[in-house]
Amino acid sequence: MKRLRLAGLALLASVPAHAATLIIRAEGVQSSDNMIYAGICDTSFDEATCPYKDRAAARPGTVEMRLRNVKPGAYSIAVFHDRNGNGKLDRNFIGLPSEPYGFSNDVGRRGPPSFEGARIVVHEPTTTIVIPIR
Repeated sequence: MKRLRLAGLALLASVPAHAATLIIRAEGVQSSDNMIYAGICDTSFDEATCPYKDRAAARPGTVEMRLRNVKPGAYSIAVFHDRNGNGKLDRNFIGLPSEPYGFSNDVGRRGPPSFEGARIVVHEPTTTIVIPIR
């Protein structure tokens, strides 16, 4: 009986005390080629500063990703449609993205995205963010 109680306590300890579900809706996906990727970043758009990442199969219209156990707080989100399946956002010869992408708060349409401008707040129990993909 004591072992069972300890196992139950260990299971409870593994669930974050404060956690949210983050729903990302990537809207405007044009094809079902490969995957949609999302990075949920806390200090910059550098992949190393994105504590949460997700991906989902692409399909025309809206692709929804659900990330559970996200620590409530401020994040900026980057999403892209990896049409050729190489696992990265491809760029042209001058460095501009050559695959569809989007950011939270729809920043980055007329120049480099502002990390601060893309900042959103994740609240418990659920936060839904819509990101247009262009």
